[in-house]
Amino acid sequence: MRLIDYEHYIKSESTARRYLLKFCWKNHQRFCPRCRQRKNYPLTDRRRRCAQCSYTYHDFSGRWVNNCDLSCRNWLRIIKLFEMDLTVLAMSKEVDLAYNTVYKAVTTIRCAIAASAIDAKDFFGPERSIELNTSGRVLRVVPSTKLSTPVFGVIEHSGVAFVDLVLGLRPETVFHFHQSFGLELGHWGKTYFSAPYQRYHALLFCTTAPPPRFLEFTLPSQTPSPGSSPDFLTYLLDKIRRYRGLSPEKFPLYVKELEFRYNHRNADIFTETAGLLCRFVPKFG
Repeated sequence: MRLIDYEHYIKSESTARRYLLKFCWKNHQRFCPRCRQRKNYPLTDRRRRCAQCSYTYHDFSGRWVNNCDLSCRNWLRIIKLFEMDLTVLAMSKEVDLAYNTVYKAVTTIRCAIAASAIDAKDFFGPERSIELNTSGRVLRVVPSTKLSTPVFGVIEHSGVAFVDLVLGLRPETVFHFHQSFGLELGHWGKTYFSAPYQRYHALLFCTTAPPPRFLEFTLPSQTPSPGSSPDFLTYLLDKIRRYRGLSPEKFPLYVKELEFRYNHRNADIFTETAGLLCRFVPKFG
């Protein structure tokens, strides 16, 4: 987005709100988030009540953008800083907000990006990598100790990158392939990546520690097969190196964010991110 356009959208709370609302309601036709009925009547506090199910809602009810107690102007500021790929600490200083508030907002953006992925249902939900509590403005990430650690397959085709969840594959299995079949592995901190495996250019996962029987192996800390990696794999591993304290339960959010950034490297990420934030939070079973 051009800077002059951005400055126009944040000049007041009303202009920022109008910018976000254009992603929420097609042709300004509002409907109930619960039953999708269009017939409603306004209340004095700018909310609406559904004429069919009596559900009371406002313009951002049930959407990602409703997850944090932020003004529309601050949301646009954070989206702009996210577009610039700043760290959460740098963002909090720029917008003069608490670190935890900005961190929650950025996590919401990452969840909105990940939830739009084709394989989102495979790692969102109870018994999966990420569980969302979508009541009110609460978003909760389940601790990884309760869940199996996902393994992703990285592939790039015709300049488009894919980070697919490889169902049925666990870190223990990848370590077994390393031990028994010579699959090359490297790691940066808790992030492990492999040499090409089947149709994937690499396997990728984050784990706090390999199983005890594998601790005797010293894994090389460089990219496998240097010089032959696709552009996205090089980009992905380089970006991951700068993250500190990555946890397995949030690892899918980071890799999906990098997939999104890479595939939209020639697009307007600000507009794309705002559109994703204004979508309804999907219900994953």
